[in-house]
Amino acid sequence: MTNTAPDHGFTGPQAQTVLPATATTPDRVAVRCGDSSLTFAEVEQRALRLANVLIDHGIGIDGRWAILARNRVEWAEALVANGRTGSRVVLLNWHLTPSELHELLVDSGSTLLLVEPDLLGAGTAAAAGTNIATIVAFGDEYEALLAASHTTAPSERAAGNPLLYTGGTTGRSKGVNRSDQHRAASHWAVTPSMWGTLTGMPDEGVALVSTPLYHAMGQAVLASALARHHETVLLPRFDPHATLAAIAEHRVTTTAMVPTQFVRLLKLDETERASYDVSSIRWVLHTAAPCPRWAKQAMIEWFGPTIVELYGSSEGTGPVIATSQQWLERPGTVGKASAALELSIVDDDGHDLGPGEIGTVYAKRASGPPSYEGAPEKTAASQLPDGRFTVGDVGWLDEDGFLFLADRRVDLMLVGGSNVYPAEIEGILSQHPMVADVAVFGIPDPEFGQQIKAVIEAPTAVDGTVIEVDVAEVEQWLRERLASYKIPASFDVVDALPREAHGKLKKRLLRDPYWEQAEPA
Repeated sequence: MTNTAPDHGFTGPQAQTVLPATATTPDRVAVRCGDSSLTFAEVEQRALRLANVLIDHGIGIDGRWAILARNRVEWAEALVANGRTGSRVVLLNWHLTPSELHELLVDSGSTLLLVEPDLLGAGTAAAAGTNIATIVAFGDEYEALLAASHTTAPSERAAGNPLLYTGGTTGRSKGVNRSDQHRAASHWAVTPSMWGTLTGMPDEGVALVSTPLYHAMGQAVLASALARHHETVLLPRFDPHATLAAIAEHRVTTTAMVPTQFVRLLKLDETERASYDVSSIRWVLHTAAPCPRWAKQAMIEWFGPTIVELYGSSEGTGPVIATSQQWLERPGTVGKASAALELSIVDDDGHDLGPGEIGTVYAKRASGPPSYEGAPEKTAASQLPDGRFTVGDVGWLDEDGFLFLADRRVDLMLVGGSNVYPAEIEGILSQHPMVADVAVFGIPDPEFGQQIKAVIEAPTAVDGTVIEVDVAEVEQWLRERLASYKIPASFDVVDALPREAHGKLKKRLLRDPYWEQAEPA
C-alpha cells in the first residue's frame, strides 16, 4: 500500500497512502462532480493537508468538526482526512433550519465548520453560541488553507469515523457511537472495503452517487468506492433524466438509491427510459425506506438482477442483505443478516419468538451494542441484558433466517427516504396559540412512501365555543421553524383528539383508517 513517489508530494515516516488505488493508479480520476475532478493522488494529498489543518485547529483523536455542503468533490478528501485524524466529522443536513443545525452543533461539540459558499449564512447563524471557533467556506478560502498546510502524515491512531445522527422517540437527534469502529488510521480503507464486500459491491468500476452525502448511505457508498478502485461520479441532486444520462455517459456499474427514486424513474415515459443505455449497471443498492413491491419488481425487470436491498441503521443493525434472486424467491424480505451480527425477534416481555412470529427486531454484534451521545437512558432502553439492541423496528424471521418487516416503528415516518419523527413536529405545533392539541402521523403516499398528516384540536373560548383555526397561518409558522420535508402535506381540524383518561393519545384511531384504505403494495 506504500507509495513514496515524490511527484505526488507525500512526506514523512508515516506517509503511506491509505487508498489502494493511489499506490497502483495515482493519476486515475477518483471523484468528479460537474467540471471538477480529483485523482486518487490528489484526494490522498489534499486529505493529508486537511488532516493537518484539523490537527492544527485542535481537532485530533475524537475531535468534532462539521460539514454543511451539497455533493462536491471535497467530500472525498474530507472523509479520508477524518479517518487520518481520528476525529468524528458531523455530516449536516443542509435542508435543516439554522435552529435545527444549531442543536446538532451544540450536541456534537463541533469546533470547526466547512460550509458551502451559498450556505454560509445558514452556517454562520447555526454556529452562533456554539463551540464553533472557525468557519471556512469551500472555494478560495478553503484552498488557501490547504495550500498553507503540509502532507506529513499524522502519527498512527485509531481511524476517525463520521458521527452519524439518528432520531429517537422524542424527535431529538442523537449521535451514535459504535464499538466496532476501531481500525487503525493507516488502514482506514479496510472498513469501507469490507462493507462493500458484505453488500456485494463490485471490486472496481464506476460509482454514481446522487443521494446527499450527508446521508449515511451516500457517504458509505463514496467511502467504499474510494477503497475499491472505483471512479465516483457525484450529482448535485437526484433527477431522473440526469441520473440515467450519467449512467449511460460514464458507463456506471455501481449506484445506490432510495425507493422514491425508483418510483420517479419508473414514472418516466417508456420511450424515454428506453433511450438510455443502462446495460453497464452491475449493482444498485437500495435502503432507507420500504420499497413498494411493484417498483422493485419493475426495477429488476429493467436493470436486471442487480438490485440489492440493505436493511440496517447507524446503530449497526445491519447489514441485512437481500439480492434480487433472494427477494424474488421470498417477496417482501429485506434480507438475511451478514456474518457480522445475529438477529432475533423478541416480544414485549423480553421473550424470544420463533419463525413467523411478529415482534421487535433485535441485533447482536460481537463487538457489543452501540451507545447514544449524552443519552444514557436512551442507550439503556434500546438494549437487553445480554447485549442485544434494537432501533424499534417490528418484524419476523422465516425458517431460513430471512427478515421481514411488519412496521418501521410505530410512529416513525419515512418521507422520501428521510426519517421524520412526529414528536418533533408535535412539540413545535403545540406551542402555537391556535393549537389546543395535535397528533402527527404518516399516511400512504404512492411516490414518497408516506406523507405527513397533522390533526389539530381547535382551542375553545372561555364560553366554550370552538375558535376557528387558521391553518395557513399555522403552516407558515411551522415552516419558519422546521425543514421543508418535515412540514405536513395536509392538516385536519377536529373538536377533540382521542385521548385516554390518563392522557395517552390513541393515535392509531386516527392513522389506521388511512392504511386500511390503501391499496396493497
